[in-house]
Amino acid sequence: MPDQMPSRITSTTTTRRRSRDRHAAAAGRVPAWLRWTGVGALLFLLTALWSVGTPLMSSPDEPSHVSRAAGVVRGQVSLDLVEPQGEGATPGLAGRVELPADYGAALGLPNCFAFQPNVSAACQADLAPSGGATVVVDTFAGQYPPLYYALVGWPSLFLSAEAGITAMRLVSALLTAGLMTWGLFRLTRIDGNRAGIWGAAAALTPMTFFLGGTVNPAGFEIAAAFTFWTACLALVLDRRPVTTSALVQAVVGGGLLITTRSTGPVWAVAILLITLIAAPRGRWREVLRHRRIWWFVGVTVAFCAAAGGWLLAHPSVVTTENAYPQLASLRAAVLGVLGNAQPYLLNMIGDYGWLDSPSPPVTFIAWYAMVGAVLLIALSARRAGRRRIAVALTFLGTAASPLILQVPTAADTGLIWQGRYALPVAIGVPLLAALVVGLGDRRPEDDLVRRIARGTLPVILVAQVAAFYWASRRYAEGLTGELVTFHPLWQSPIGYLPGVALYAVVAGLLALCAWVYYRDRGEGELTRHEAVASAAPVPVASVEAAPVATVTVPAASAAEATPTEIYTEPTTVETTEPRP
Repeated sequence: MPDQMPSRITSTTTTRRRSRDRHAAAAGRVPAWLRWTGVGALLFLLTALWSVGTPLMSSPDEPSHVSRAAGVVRGQVSLDLVEPQGEGATPGLAGRVELPADYGAALGLPNCFAFQPNVSAACQADLAPSGGATVVVDTFAGQYPPLYYALVGWPSLFLSAEAGITAMRLVSALLTAGLMTWGLFRLTRIDGNRAGIWGAAAALTPMTFFLGGTVNPAGFEIAAAFTFWTACLALVLDRRPVTTSALVQAVVGGGLLITTRSTGPVWAVAILLITLIAAPRGRWREVLRHRRIWWFVGVTVAFCAAAGGWLLAHPSVVTTENAYPQLASLRAAVLGVLGNAQPYLLNMIGDYGWLDSPSPPVTFIAWYAMVGAVLLIALSARRAGRRRIAVALTFLGTAASPLILQVPTAADTGLIWQGRYALPVAIGVPLLAALVVGLGDRRPEDDLVRRIARGTLPVILVAQVAAFYWASRRYAEGLTGELVTFHPLWQSPIGYLPGVALYAVVAGLLALCAWVYYRDRGEGELTRHEAVASAAPVPVASVEAAPVATVTVPAASAAEATPTEIYTEPTTVETTEPRP
């Protein structure tokens, strides 16, 4: 009998799922594939509004990333390091690419407003057509892995600079939204997960959408880490048998993570270690016993070989040496990093542009409250000891990452760390905390958890819309300009206030989807694990045979019975009574 349990559980779960699908079809509910297509479309729209609602080259180091992407799709992949052209401070040696003249001119678009929060984007010059001419330009992203740039750079092959950079941003938004949708889908597939959407909403900060909507590999890296996190958590915390689809997602998400930026392998190893700690005993053995595990191992090895080969051939992203001798002292470097703790935290939530467009206070306060609430509830939970340890380690690892990754090179590179660099691992804090709070069989406090999760949705909505409005206002009027105006100094193709209104509508629809999700997971719903347990045969104790008594149910009493208890004729029911 024990050998038959996995197939029995799978068969029971499949039967119940088909039954639910039939009931959903009979009730006129939207099919699951259509619902998730809609969620993905809304996530794309939300990210794409950052693409078209902010000026070109307003993302951190976007000129270098645009030139890198346009160069990669033209075959200029592995670049030699040379002294940069021009004068002024630079992050070290540069790669050199040959691009159409209008793309070369576009690289100077942010020079008039970058690092000047009170200056609107109206100072940008118009871009003239290239006329077939080419120019040689520098990129300080020449040592970055080429995968992301190959995926987003192709519109530059047939579009002029302004249209081409916008299209590259939209492609980046599409890829980012696709990975986020995949991660959300996997999160909802974890049996008994009642607070996962709460954790995901707190994990996907406005900074993630901003970076995903511009030409910047950081947004793609965060989205890949999100889908990798959710797949790994589903593999180790779902009480059902290990699924092939979750393994596929883990391999693809992890592969994209380690091949996007040089820090990707560090984050991937950290995520694997944390999920290893969070897993119940014996769960990893079940994963490794999957019938196709060696195929997945082979693909993983191929991803690792590609990432490792590139890093070995291009080991230096920043090439300055001893440029900051004042940070050669360990004490000075550590104190410098600790002194920047608050800016790091703010940057993870939302500091747009060239670190000159922070979110309004309402956004920061809302995120502190959301993450703080789910974290405190998780750490005070009585059960789920391994998951609580994993949450604590993820939090400590996020806090320590600037020290671990920055202090050893501080004398050469300076304190260049930004909070967004740690987001691939930091998003695991609310994700894991939500699984501590909401994972498992039904408990008396589940209704309270569900109410809190639903109550955070309006808070998230306001925080997201406020962030987009504040960033739009910074480029339309400058931070010292008018709070509301119908005649801004600069406006995007979708307009200043109309763009904010559209963003509010899309974000509101996403919040509504999450609200409906929690409404449908009512208090009376059983988890799949509970459903299987309730359907299991009850073991019969070996007792001495008992006499059989008969009970006659008159037909007249049928009028007072419930619909499932109606009889058309007297019925004899045998009951077993114990011996005295």
